[in-house]
Amino acid sequence: MFLIRKKTKQSKQKTARMMKQVLFLIAITLLISCKEKRNTYLISGNVTNIPDSTIIDLFMDYGDTGNKISSDTIFNGQFEFSDSLETGPVRMCLRMSDWENFCGACDVWVDKEIIEVQGNGKYLSTWKATSKVKEQIALNKFGSATGNLQAKIDSLYLTGFKNRSDKELRGQIMHKIDSIGNQINELEFSIIKENPNSTSAIRKLYELVAFDGPIAKEQIKEIYDSMDPAYKNSLYAEGILSNLEEKKIPEIGDNMLNFIAHDTNGVEHSLTDFKGKYILLDFWSLGCGPCFAAMPETKRIDSLNREQLVIIGVSMSSDEESWEKISKMKNISWINLSDGKGTFAGASAIYGIEGFPSYFLINPEGVIVDKWFGYQEGWLADKLKKHMKDVNV
Repeated sequence: MFLIRKKTKQSKQKTARMMKQVLFLIAITLLISCKEKRNTYLISGNVTNIPDSTIIDLFMDYGDTGNKISSDTIFNGQFEFSDSLETGPVRMCLRMSDWENFCGACDVWVDKEIIEVQGNGKYLSTWKATSKVKEQIALNKFGSATGNLQAKIDSLYLTGFKNRSDKELRGQIMHKIDSIGNQINELEFSIIKENPNSTSAIRKLYELVAFDGPIAKEQIKEIYDSMDPAYKNSLYAEGILSNLEEKKIPEIGDNMLNFIAHDTNGVEHSLTDFKGKYILLDFWSLGCGPCFAAMPETKRIDSLNREQLVIIGVSMSSDEESWEKISKMKNISWINLSDGKGTFAGASAIYGIEGFPSYFLINPEGVIVDKWFGYQEGWLADKLKKHMKDVNV
């Protein structure tokens, strides 16, 4: 009886592999036969030392958030993703669903052609995508220089994840990761200096200044100024300039700082429009579990206190399409805004947002009376009761 079950399982896996090979051939045929239209892409993966039945995910990469768009199951070291593409190239990334045994991401620039992905083992940062896409060629220069160091970081992250209850060990691991990260930053900066004109280069430059890398701001500004203007019309460019700018982050006791953002209907609102009531600014993100956990309490407090309190959610995702979908799905009833700049610039930079959810409580005179980070059940009610006499919670 056991042998029959085992044979059936093997048969299913063999059938699945055959089907994947057939689909692969069909996809290639479609790409070749529709060469004039070229409205599809194919990501073809061939990897080693990956167990069969491992799930691999494909994400659309927006720089500050990612949106999973498809999944596949690896059999015999092979996987494929194929779909239509309106405009390209776009940046995507490959990740594993199993965070216990895999780490890192393989970044892929996708256009209407075949992209081949090769890799070995559980550190996806060392995998390599190959195509004729100009941005992929530029990105691979960074991977070639830093791949071994990225593998060390992936290994450390896996160790930390498996020992996440050991705070002392996690501290030691993060110290090592920071040290290796600085080495990677130095290598990447040298590549940017030699090859400054690509989206990959301006993204790396943004990350260097946004995450307090070891490179002086004067050096970053010099490279930024030398870049082709075509790459400066981007959120990465706005993020670089915002981080290079010397600005004071508002603290408790300071006047609120104004910004303009739009709701899901495209109507623009200014923060000063709401002055005269208490304002609770709620900076949240699409990939933030605590942000979603806070929504039931936020909705209850909003419904009970609209005469004296305005709750304003500010999306920290630059992926506005997903923001609109999630807002509708969660039935957000309070003021719900986005300036489209995510964590790069705009409201997030003005208020110095470094994590989600982040809250600012502003009194009717426009003065910040409290600010805090994170969420646990009851926190919103406790904070509001501290500052508002007649609040209903």
